[in-house]
Amino acid sequence: MLLTAIPAIPAPSAGIIWPDGIYMTNIPLKRAGRLFVLEASIDGVTGNLIFDTGASRLVLNSTYFRNYWSVKGTDAGGVTGSAGSVRRTSVKKFQLSGLTYLNIPADVADLGHIENRRGVKVLGLFGSSMLRDMESVIDLAANQLKLYRLDRSGKRIGSASGTFNADLITKVQIVQDVVFITATIGTKELNFCLDTGAESNMLSSNAPKKVMSTVSILRRSDLRGVAGQGSDMLYAALGDFNLENRKITGMQAILASMEEMSAFYNFQVDGMLGYDFFEKGIISLNPVTREMGIQFRKGGTP
Repeated sequence: MLLTAIPAIPAPSAGIIWPDGIYMTNIPLKRAGRLFVLEASIDGVTGNLIFDTGASRLVLNSTYFRNYWSVKGTDAGGVTGSAGSVRRTSVKKFQLSGLTYLNIPADVADLGHIENRRGVKVLGLFGSSMLRDMESVIDLAANQLKLYRLDRSGKRIGSASGTFNADLITKVQIVQDVVFITATIGTKELNFCLDTGAESNMLSSNAPKKVMSTVSILRRSDLRGVAGQGSDMLYAALGDFNLENRKITGMQAILASMEEMSAFYNFQVDGMLGYDFFEKGIISLNPVTREMGIQFRKGGTP
């Protein structure tokens, strides 16, 4: 399981250049188990990056970018403990599906364990700061990520852009560029991080009794963190998971401590929503209007 909680000083907005007359881009996603990979070019080096909205910014794999000028950053961490030292640098030119990012900040960390476990070369992590000022539409079933240009009010630009027809809309909080939503379990409101780089949902093992009383233990699970550490944890069914008073069925999660995550974000983190959540439907994230929309899959239940 890939979990990243790399604390970062809020970075300045990346310089993003869209081609003339283009207001939307469709980015193909490739699967590496329950992780999703996109192809991009970093200063002329082309390869795969993990699509990871749980990472605050672009993260470079030190295996391929060890010679970049950098300064020491704060150690990274996750639910399995410290992920080791992270250094900070900048990328002159990042290219993705017709988009060009100029002079963007990045972290440098050892991601070799992901390559070893998945058998795929990974240049880095495509984090949430790369999606600033754009609407992201994530469709895991179709293996695609669509990005839309927005005006200052958060509306799509361009007559052919259309709108996202959501079955459910909820407000989000953005902390260090990472998106959090509020869900209710057992009448308790909890903060969940939206993390496309998490192979499973997670729930704090220190959640209130009213929350834990709705949880059914299914089995034990071996969890792997960003530095490859392992930990034996419980996998559970969430029988009372609600968004905007709508029950989302079939939700499961690993029970783990969220203390490290909360400390890194300086924000109360009660859980993470990963692959199991994103496969429920097509999800839209709009950082300007601070809204998340879900279009549930046809024939399925929310």
